[in-house]
Amino acid sequence: MHIGDVTPMLFRHTLNKRIFPTLGYMLDIGLSEHTARRWLYKLGWQRTRLKKGVYMDRYKRDDVREYWNNVFLRDMALFEKRMVQ
Repeated sequence: MHIGDVTPMLFRHTLNKRIFPTLGYMLDIGLSEHTARRWLYKLGWQRTRLKKGVYMDRYKRDDVREYWNNVFLRDMALFEKRMVQ
């Protein structure tokens, strides 16, 4: 499973359709999503809001500029001879 794959709705569905029938429990109504949410909390799960990653562009740092000028551009010039134009 990946982060964000476990939701109260998915947990409720799995409990009602797979786990309880396997254990021999047949509930008329089934567990609610609210109960599934409380059970997830009791099992140690936390609700987490995922945010997009933020990347910082650090091209102005001295070490980055030094690498760019002395290594990367030199190597790209060598590769450029072999590139299709």
